[in-house]
Amino acid sequence: MDAIRRQAREPVVPAGADEEPGEFDELFSERGHWNERPAAWGNPDGALEQSQFFRALELCLARLPGRTAQAFMMREHLGLETGEICKELEVTPTHCWVMLYRARMALRECLQQTWFGK
Repeated sequence: MDAIRRQAREPVVPAGADEEPGEFDELFSERGHWNERPAAWGNPDGALEQSQFFRALELCLARLPGRTAQAFMMREHLGLETGEICKELEVTPTHCWVMLYRARMALRECLQQTWFGK
């Protein structure tokens, strides 16, 4: 019975979602930071100071699934550790890492189109 309850609380992550290297894996270090900033982005400090950037970021965050956006904001805005995020969202560490990866990729693509690609 406990296994059924746990399975209902923990969303199913597709087999191999965290094992197979994706097309974007080489862009990030082991710690999840960019290996090399995309050339078209220029200086992100200047972009962050502009209110239009924050509006574009908010629009991109709104396009993410709710829990994925929440995990991203908990990690990047609030600076929470994986364990804290997992406890709050009731997910496994593996699922948390998958959600953060997907959030980063979706935000990168969205910002590339709506902000940096202008």
